[in-house]
Amino acid sequence: MRRARWAAALALVCAWLIAGAAAAKKKERPPKGPPKPDRIEVGALPAISYDSDLGLGFGLIASVARFAPKFTPYRWRLELLLSANAKRAPGKGVEVPFHDDYLNMDFPGLAGDRLRITARVGFRKFANTGYYGFGNGSVAEEPWIGIDPETDLMAYQAARRYHRYDRIYPHLLFNARIKLWDRSTPEQRRRIEALVGVNGDYNLIRPYPGSKLEEDIALAKEDTPDGRTLAHLLQGTDPHLRLTLNAGALFDTRDHEYTPTKGTFTELSVRAAPGVQLGLRYVGVTLNSAWYKSLVGDYLSLAFRGVADVIAGDAPFYELARFGALMPRDGPGGGWSLRGVPRQRYAGKIKLIQNFEVRSLFWRFSIRKSRFAVGAVAFLDAARIWADWRRTEIGGQGVDGGTFKVGTGAGLRVRWGETFLVRFDGAYSPTDKTSGFYVDVGHVF
Repeated sequence: MRRARWAAALALVCAWLIAGAAAAKKKERPPKGPPKPDRIEVGALPAISYDSDLGLGFGLIASVARFAPKFTPYRWRLELLLSANAKRAPGKGVEVPFHDDYLNMDFPGLAGDRLRITARVGFRKFANTGYYGFGNGSVAEEPWIGIDPETDLMAYQAARRYHRYDRIYPHLLFNARIKLWDRSTPEQRRRIEALVGVNGDYNLIRPYPGSKLEEDIALAKEDTPDGRTLAHLLQGTDPHLRLTLNAGALFDTRDHEYTPTKGTFTELSVRAAPGVQLGLRYVGVTLNSAWYKSLVGDYLSLAFRGVADVIAGDAPFYELARFGALMPRDGPGGGWSLRGVPRQRYAGKIKLIQNFEVRSLFWRFSIRKSRFAVGAVAFLDAARIWADWRRTEIGGQGVDGGTFKVGTGAGLRVRWGETFLVRFDGAYSPTDKTSGFYVDVGHVF
C-alpha cells in the first residue's frame, strides 16, 4: 500500500513537472538582456540545512564568482561554509552530531585556460557516523526496543547509538585538471582533462561504549574465522594520518556545469594511499558517468548517473562507505548517493550506484540585479554493494545477500545566479523501509 502511494505521488510530480515546463515556455518573462560577461556574482545565505541523519544545520554559506570573457564557467570562484547541526537526542535533550567548516577554491582559467586548480581546506566532526558492518545484507538493529527512556534514559540513549561512532578529521584536498583536448563552443563544452591531486586528513575514531563498532573491534582481535574476517575489513580504527594520491581523466560535454540540461560528464579516476600510518595501503578506482538530455529546452530535462567504485588493499573501514576522487562522497546511503537510506548505511569494497532524475526549471525572475530560477525534481536512486572480492561470511552467514537497495522521491530546486543552487529533497526507501529529507547546496550530480 505504501509503495502504491509513493508511486502515485511520483507520477503526480512528474505530471506537474511536464505541465509546469510547458506553461513556463509560453508564459515566462525572463529578465531583460543577458548578464554582463565581465562581472562579479556574490551570494550569501544563512546556511540553514536539514538532513534526516544529521538534523537541522545552521551557519553561513557564501560564494564569490568572478566572470570574464572567454572563461567558462567563470574566472574563479570561492565558497565558504561555517556550519553545525543540531538534532533532538534520543530520549531527551539536543545533540550536535555534525560540525563542518571549509573553504572551497576553484580557478579554471590558469595557464591560458589549460589548467584548472580546485582546493579545499576544512574541518569536520561527525558525532553520529554510521557503522552497520559490511556487505549488502548487513542488518540495521534496534536494540533500544523494550527499553523505557523514562525509567532508564542512559541505557536507552546508549542503545540508540549502537550504530554510531565519532569521527573527527581536519582535511585538505588539492586537484589539478589539465586540459588535453578541447573543441568547446560558447553553448557547450567538448573537452578531455587529466586529473592529478592529493588528499590528506588526520582521523580520530571514537567508538561509543556498547556500540557495534566497539563489539567488532574486540571481535577482530580474536583468532577465529569471524575475527580474521573483521580484522581484514575493519582497518584504521586507531588515530592515523592518511594521504591519498589521485589521478584520472575527465570527459565533459555539458552545456552548464551547475545546472546541465544536455551533454555528459565522466570521471575515470584512481586514488592510491601509500600507507603513511597503520599500514593503510590501498587503491581505489572510480568510474562515474552522468548523462543529461533536454526534453523541453532548458525547462525540462532528464539526468542519469552511474557509479562503479572498487577498492583493493587495506583501506580504512570508513573509506568502504565512500566513493570518488574528484569530489569524494558518502555512499551508498545519504543525500548524495542513495536518498531515503541512512548515510553510510552500506560499506564494502565494491559499489554500484545509479541515480535517475526528471528535472525542471519552470519559473525565472529577477530581484534588482540578481537572477533566480525555481524548479522541481522527481528521482529514483538504486545501489548494490559487496563487502570484498571474495565471498564473505560472518557468523556462518554470507553478508552480501539481497538485491539493489532503492530510494525514490521528489524535491524543489532554487538557483541564484549561475553558480548557486539550493535543493530540497524528500525520499523514501521501499527496500529499507526508511525515509529522509535533505536541504543542501548543489545538484546530487
